[in-house]
Amino acid sequence: MNKVVVLGAGTGGTIVTNKLWKKLKKTKQPFELTIVDKTFKHVYQPGFLFTMFNRDKTENIMKDARKLVPKGVKKVMAGVIRIDTENKIIYLDNNETLEYDYVVLATGARIAPERVDWWDDSIHQFYTPEGAEKLYNAITQFEGGKILIAIGDLPYRCPPAPLEAAFLLDDYFRKKKMRDKVDIKFCSPLNRAFSIETVNTVVQPLFKKKDIELETYFNVEDVDTEEKVIYSLEGSDDDYDLLILVPPHAAQPYIVESGIAEGAGWVPTDKQTLEVKGQENMWALGDTTDIPTSKAGSTAHYEAPIIAKNIYNKIINNGKVDMYDGHVQCFFLTEFGKSLFIDFNYENPPKPGKPARHWWWFKQIFKPFYFNLVATGKV
Repeated sequence: MNKVVVLGAGTGGTIVTNKLWKKLKKTKQPFELTIVDKTFKHVYQPGFLFTMFNRDKTENIMKDARKLVPKGVKKVMAGVIRIDTENKIIYLDNNETLEYDYVVLATGARIAPERVDWWDDSIHQFYTPEGAEKLYNAITQFEGGKILIAIGDLPYRCPPAPLEAAFLLDDYFRKKKMRDKVDIKFCSPLNRAFSIETVNTVVQPLFKKKDIELETYFNVEDVDTEEKVIYSLEGSDDDYDLLILVPPHAAQPYIVESGIAEGAGWVPTDKQTLEVKGQENMWALGDTTDIPTSKAGSTAHYEAPIIAKNIYNKIINNGKVDMYDGHVQCFFLTEFGKSLFIDFNYENPPKPGKPARHWWWFKQIFKPFYFNLVATGKV
């Protein structure tokens, strides 16, 4: 029996499970495919930007992941405590264990505000359903003053998201005819607004056009939430009336506790084969890896078929190894009604063009398309 276990039922976990099931069913080899998740709540994370402005509801961007994978897949609702990589045993928080021959880490990234000592509940974020809803209430009650958006730490999920938030806030307050009462400032930890230079040449001029102040080389060191002042490692400080921060991110704690990774727990992963470095028959995809590309659902979408093929290749022992080329696609919202489209890989940087209305509408129709076709591995 070939025992394959997928840890995590987010974008990467559900897609790779569906792809694997279809391939393994075609083999004459006996197999058991198991997916493990603490809650099986599958969230369409790009939807947070819309719930932040009440353009969508939380219940519309969440699905039961058990309904997104085939019936024949074994589904275990439990948290992982530790992986014994030497004996290939997974210890769960329900006092059960799972043995595996092949394991996929689709464990994602989690927000980890506990990694800093200055975070408290007055700081807003939109990386969880609760955070996005709370921020919506704060925005609707905001009567004027300074909104500051900054990055709590690197890396984080969806690199465009905080910039998109700044652009959408500008549009929101213009439509409310109170933009003259609102100052918006974006603090970037980099020497420019956005990390990819070919995209930045399009995006950064929009800050000036939209009257959004940009401060570069601003790495957050501390926040005084009583005095409403944020401090940078570089020695600058800014006051604010409403603070929106990308919270620090980390991998799942058991990744570190199992000796697979150190520090924040990003899994050391071969950027082409997606094999976990130093481990046998272990692969990783999506936000949990340390590969040099975006932590985004689109990344996992293109990685999943590679892992499914390579596990299949291992099981039938045909000697083939497929390679991931770093392909990523995403929409980059610049206002309500316009978006950029970004498409790139390891070798070819994106050429985003200009913000366009048709990319906005592609973004709108993608959500049902995502749940029905992408997460289920049909495309």
